[in-house]
Amino acid sequence: MHSVGGFSGGARPTRGRGTGGSKVDQAYLALKRAIVSGTLAPETPIDKNEWCARFDVSKLSITTAINRLAFDGLVVVEPQRGSYVARIHLEDVRQWMLMRRALEVEVVGVCAASMSDDAIAALGQNLAYQKAATASGDLEGFHELDTRFHHQMTESLSLARVGEALDTIRTHLERVRRTLLPEPGRPKGTYMEHEAIYRGIADRDPDQARVEMANHLDRVARELQTFVEKHPGFFEG
Repeated sequence: MHSVGGFSGGARPTRGRGTGGSKVDQAYLALKRAIVSGTLAPETPIDKNEWCARFDVSKLSITTAINRLAFDGLVVVEPQRGSYVARIHLEDVRQWMLMRRALEVEVVGVCAASMSDDAIAALGQNLAYQKAATASGDLEGFHELDTRFHHQMTESLSLARVGEALDTIRTHLERVRRTLLPEPGRPKGTYMEHEAIYRGIADRDPDQARVEMANHLDRVARELQTFVEKHPGFFEG
């Protein structure tokens, strides 16, 4: 398996074969996934020659993909140093987390008051899958269930605009969430917090549901601060 700047991938796409989007789009999305997932850590150099070989495209095409990532704030391009993965802007993260807390605490209160019995049952099923993923050590599966757990709340209430706002915030926070999840005890802790949130909803207790959601998100904020102190090179600002 070929390793590209610390990111392992399979065989490169065949020239001319339709694999969904242009080669530039494919390179952009692959690099973005690697950065957001933490596979490419902050400060990791991006070797254009290796990515050209991987996607069978010109250096200009890879440069275009990298420039898009720079616009997204995920890559830094410096004339003398080249391109490398950007560090996470700590002040931005704090503001995104503040916005997420304000929205999700209110949403969960509405869920406890108005969510249908079927939607609550579906939330409970998600929770059961989370427990299984935690027990088996399936971090990727747990991450997907974690994201889905929060999505189910806005979807069940048809809060499309609120869901869109939260999706934007979560995208910005994805690198942080992926970084924290492998920390010892984090998946189990997240599952237990989700269980408490679910109980507040199932008991039709809006105040308790809000308290548990606030506790959940506040714990993430505290753990982020601890992580920053341990790994200052990942962040700036």
